Amino acid sequence: MRSERNRKNSGYITISVVDAIGGIRHAFTTRYGGLGARVGGIKMPNDWDDVAAAFGISPDRLVTVNQVHGEAIVNVDDGNFRSLGTMQADAMITNVPMIAIGIETADCVPILLIDPVTPAVGAVHAGWRSTVQKIVQKAVAKMQAGFGSDPGRMIAAIGPAIGPECYEVDEPVMGPVRTVFPFWNEVASPRGNDRWGLDLVKLNRMELVQAGLVAKNIHPLGLCTSCRRDLFYSFRAEGRTGRMLSVVMIKPFRL
Repeated sequence: MRSERNRKNSGYITISVVDAIGGIRHAFTTRYGGLGARVGGIKMPNDWDDVAAAFGISPDRLVTVNQVHGEAIVNVDDGNFRSLGTMQADAMITNVPMIAIGIETADCVPILLIDPVTPAVGAVHAGWRSTVQKIVQKAVAKMQAGFGSDPGRMIAAIGPAIGPECYEVDEPVMGPVRTVFPFWNEVASPRGNDRWGLDLVKLNRMELVQAGLVAKNIHPLGLCTSCRRDLFYSFRAEGRTGRMLSVVMIKPFRL
């Protein structure tokens, strides 16, 4: 499933099944090519220039937003992509070729959505707060309404995220999870003292199925950011640290 392309040199990982989709480019950066990789976790204006170059685009066509753990979703197009860097949102969608949309994470779940037929793509930042607000379901619905994407043919790639063995939460998190998700006991296991191990990746996979995706079309990378600090940044394990980028783009159409 994974394709680790010279990870200490190029600094990114892809999922081979997603690589095989025609007309789409995606990548998950590692701590070797991540935000702040050269300066101890401090954000720099040119952090993603190498990723843009690898995608064959100018840096201004690699779009990120100011993530705030909410539910806002931005439709990125030729008219607005240069002005979105400070916009508060946690997901982006686009059907414009050669605009790469990327989510920055260091434990939260990054989800790339791909409609290979339209084509159209989405990038979702799903921490627990955004997950409780059902952001991934809303992103699928927004692609369906805006681009005519059929969830049944869509593909999801889930990048590096903290796993349930490392993600221990308390009642302020579990209370909303129990309220929103009737299946909460399938994604949480008790640890004692009112603490739980929460599987955010599984929870979002179940949300994707509820949104209409076929389970076999959901492809998690399967690597825990906290367990694999040799490869990824982890806010839970490290405190102040850098970020990885999960990015997707429609390639130019060929006539």
